[in-house]
Amino acid sequence: MFSDGLRLCLVISCFLGICSGCKGVPAAPEHARNNTQNGEDEYEGWLFKTLTGQRSGPESAQNVSSPAADAPTSSSPVVPAGYAGPLVPGPSSPSSSRIAPSLVDNSAGPPPSIPPELPSLPPGVSINDRVKAAEKEESGFDLSDLAPENVYKNLKKAAGYGPDEKIARATLQEGKELFRDKKYKEAASKFATAAGRSPDSPLEEDALFLEGESEFFSDQYAKAHDTFGGLLKKYPNTRHLDTVMTREFAIGRYWEQLYDNKPSLPITPNVTDKSRPLFDTFGYAIQAYQRIRLHDPTGPLADDSLMASANAYFRRGQYENAAYDYDVLIKEYPSSEHQVRAHMLGLQAKMRVYQGALYDRTPLKDAGKIAEKTLKQFGDTLGDERERVAQANAQILEEKANREFMRAKYYEGREYFGAARLYYQSVIDEYPSTQKAKEAKARLGEIRNKPDEPPNRFEWLTRLFE
Repeated sequence: MFSDGLRLCLVISCFLGICSGCKGVPAAPEHARNNTQNGEDEYEGWLFKTLTGQRSGPESAQNVSSPAADAPTSSSPVVPAGYAGPLVPGPSSPSSSRIAPSLVDNSAGPPPSIPPELPSLPPGVSINDRVKAAEKEESGFDLSDLAPENVYKNLKKAAGYGPDEKIARATLQEGKELFRDKKYKEAASKFATAAGRSPDSPLEEDALFLEGESEFFSDQYAKAHDTFGGLLKKYPNTRHLDTVMTREFAIGRYWEQLYDNKPSLPITPNVTDKSRPLFDTFGYAIQAYQRIRLHDPTGPLADDSLMASANAYFRRGQYENAAYDYDVLIKEYPSSEHQVRAHMLGLQAKMRVYQGALYDRTPLKDAGKIAEKTLKQFGDTLGDERERVAQANAQILEEKANREFMRAKYYEGREYFGAARLYYQSVIDEYPSTQKAKEAKARLGEIRNKPDEPPNRFEWLTRLFE
């Protein structure tokens, strides 16, 4: 007989397994219902239409522009006006517009389509055979058997919902028929069933991809994001990688623009709009960008995702995160079309991280390197912005001189005039064109005849211990 505690654990495990297995799909938002026109290029999901300029978005995003609406051209090296930095005068805030010129005409990626079929398993081998072989190899109790996902699998198998290739293929085919009829919500449920019935097989890979596609084109972007994440976790080299990356970028841009349109706290729940995450819309937008670079670091959208996340951080005042992403883009993607803007905005971000002469000098040092590199590498292409970068470089030198000047003042105030003269002379030698160099010369004249160290006012006492 089971004890009361064990019986309670089994009841809770069964309840969690049943709840996690529920695949309820909420009703479609009003803006996504039957709002199509006849034509071969019309699709049910309104995000695809919005990003491709076919129609406007929902009421909750009426002010959100499409990612391709104000994409900057490669000839404009800097950002639109609206945010002056502490050192570089003039416009310096990154635009929130789309930054992948290769996708301007189709920001959401390819239209919905069913990929060509691949053989699910080698001839003569079924999913059931593989499952039995795996169970035989893993016979015996292990603590991992108590994990919720393993408890759920065992409950499904005991209830008759375990792996079954025949059911999986039949359900997958039903889902494809619904997909072709643009009944994406119903199709997503079928594909989820097919994936659950065909674990660790190419059939599951295709089913997960089509489930994410169905959720994407039925405006369930949070579900699509989760489904694509599961696909990438289990099949990191999936043959659908290119399409998944474009979907993730489109979702990230959409969520970021929604947050721009109506900012909210990360803990504010969303219970009405199924196109958004339950919590932290901005955080999930950044996650979508990061997923692209992590899973496809050499793909066509890797540098675009880095630039997008860096700009998003910059506009929200998270300058350390922005500076990090700009640095990664500059170092790891030297041929990127965003190099000029990454240098310009990386300079801005570094200067906003720097807190003054009494704090760490690393951001100031890095900003100086970026300014010098920008002038040397892109000087001829900067146009009117060259003067701004030159001014920033001059002000960085002024701030470096100020740090040395503050040290000299510190020693002068404590009557260690020898050390003070050393630092004043350093300012004159290393930063001769700065205003602090002129002030250092004046201070040197004032303390020229002062002793190197303050007088020993307790000489009578120290002699006793010599």
